[in-house]
Amino acid sequence: MQPLLKFLFTIGPLLFGLGFVAPVFAALVEAAGITLPYEASPLYVGLGLGILLGGIASRRGAWI
Repeated sequence: MQPLLKFLFTIGPLLFGLGFVAPVFAALVEAAGITLPYEASPLYVGLGLGILLGGIASRRGAWI
């Protein structure tokens, strides 16, 4: 059980980026009525943004 928890804590920022940043970004884009280039889905763009930010935070060890 302990190795699983260690693994989840190491990828915690990535999970946060996917589970929180992506839906919030998609909701904000839709609420603002912004049309994304190439008619991209706001959720897909948010997932990409969440992976990017979560990966950077995992690599750096902090969000700030």
